[in-house]
Amino acid sequence: SPLLASLPATQRFGELRGVTCVAVRVYLQPAPRTSGLLGGFHASTLLPPAVAAAMRASPVTVCGPEIGGMAELSEAGFCVYDLQRLHDEHAAGDLAVLEVDFYRAERIADVDDDHAVARLALEAAAAALGVPAATLDPSLIVDVAVVRARRAVSHFALGSAALSPGVRLGEGVYACGDWVDRTGHASWSTEKAVVTGRQAAAAVGRSLGLRAVDAQVIPAAEDTPQLAVLRKISAALRAAAPTGTALPPPAPWAALLKAVASQR
Repeated sequence: SPLLASLPATQRFGELRGVTCVAVRVYLQPAPRTSGLLGGFHASTLLPPAVAAAMRASPVTVCGPEIGGMAELSEAGFCVYDLQRLHDEHAAGDLAVLEVDFYRAERIADVDDDHAVARLALEAAAAALGVPAATLDPSLIVDVAVVRARRAVSHFALGSAALSPGVRLGEGVYACGDWVDRTGHASWSTEKAVVTGRQAAAAVGRSLGLRAVDAQVIPAAEDTPQLAVLRKISAALRAAAPTGTALPPPAPWAALLKAVASQR
């Protein structure tokens, strides 16, 4: 709105970026139930036994891009979820439920056919889990739900934290979310959204003189010794950098990794 655009805290909002995500939920014909699985809230699943075995330690598998040589995954990373082990309503159901959430997924979002997207999701999941593609054959599909969220998830990149506003944008205007500065609390993503929500509630309480606002935030775990050293090195290098740049210089270990990769 024009009012928000006029606030000093919002002047760099145009530089904030989002990535496109595609969430694919696939309901599958049930296989014999596999029990004794670890992680999650429930210990059994109706997914094919090979898939259950590949995900035995956790109902969530996190994957980077370029899985399985698939063109659609050249940049897209994704997560695979066994929802029967995570959601009560699916644990009690009679169908297997697999969800694949893709990130940086512009090419996948451009596919209009939900069933084509579901087939791609099953192929990606099979490749990531190291099981034959036939294990998650499209013929097993009973139903499909696809959500395409274009540029809807915050793009965290080197220096992007400098664009994050505080929870108080102006007089009587407050904000929270994973794109808001959490003022020193080492949280990210959903946790960061919750933390900034409580911080915003505390700011509202202070502005209104309220005393009974339950906005306490649990401190994050302390940095490991290795991370603490890297933070000190980063702070020293940034302090020595020339002033007047739009964003802080990249973290030193990221620059080092880039230099090493360029020599390969």
